Amino acid sequence: MTGNSNNDQDQAVENIIIAADLGRLDLVTKLLEDGADPNTVDEIGTSALHNAAKKGHWHIARLLLEKNASPTLQDGNNSIPLHLAIRAGHKQIVRLLLECDPSMCEFKGNGRNSPIHIAALFGYAEIMQNLLDCGAVTLDKSGNWTALHLAALKGHDEVCDILLKHDKSLTRTLWERMTGPSLQVDSKLYDGKTPFVHAVEKQHNRTVEVFLRHYPELVKSGDGHHHKWLLFHRVIELKQIDMVRIFLRHGVDLEMRNSYGKGALHLAVVREDTELIQLILDHGAVVDAKDKCGYTPEDMTRDPKIRMILRNHATARSKSTLPAVAPMVSAPPPEYKA
Repeated sequence: MTGNSNNDQDQAVENIIIAADLGRLDLVTKLLEDGADPNTVDEIGTSALHNAAKKGHWHIARLLLEKNASPTLQDGNNSIPLHLAIRAGHKQIVRLLLECDPSMCEFKGNGRNSPIHIAALFGYAEIMQNLLDCGAVTLDKSGNWTALHLAALKGHDEVCDILLKHDKSLTRTLWERMTGPSLQVDSKLYDGKTPFVHAVEKQHNRTVEVFLRHYPELVKSGDGHHHKWLLFHRVIELKQIDMVRIFLRHGVDLEMRNSYGKGALHLAVVREDTELIQLILDHGAVVDAKDKCGYTPEDMTRDPKIRMILRNHATARSKSTLPAVAPMVSAPPPEYKA
């Protein structure tokens, strides 16, 4: 029955495009020997190489390339075979196509997404490294989404790590640094958001850790909006205590103030999260710091438990800062005199 099924399938395969889609290396080989054009396309622009790349049929893809199949044919969606191989995560076929023509790492066609954007969106770290090794450009000057924006948005920390290492390795002249495209870590969308803002807002802890490991100064960054709200304060408002710990590990200044003069402790008290309040106190927040209206953190709550946490901390801190006093020696009672 298996033999009959294959014979029926062979009769149904009328062209090389379908044969490649089905992974039939034998049929693709026969059709090419019989003079089939490896660059023929169907009604939506799909070629045999498109199908081989999309389905992961490496041997068929290699054979088609050997027979002069074009790796830059665009289908009706403006995709070349490399785009389809990346979307499907077929690492071996991606390497095969890049070995054939490394310049395809920058191929956008009439579409908007380059190969590194696709790899970043799907989180394919090894493919991203292959594309960068072939010279894919990461610098941006247009205000559009960068690959790092996409990877940060999706929480692909390995891809973010690769992109940040790559950008730090770039050699740029002083003039290029002043006037040229931004490094991805600095690039902003039209709404002012950097990749790091996306990582924080989407609460991707591991990705935030990656960014701060490469750029500890990001602990001071804002959210990109016009009111320039500090990202660290946003994390406190969201009560993301694990992310607060990440910021603290990387040296965030707890006394940074927002436009109202409120610091981290003010905001934590408003959120009435005792664990978060204690964490911030333990890392040295000033318990009696005042905002622009003269309010201390204790003034921000009516919760008696939180008030006592603040007062007890203030008392313990004041005792620890008092100078040491030598113990007083009193005279012994008269009956003990020698």
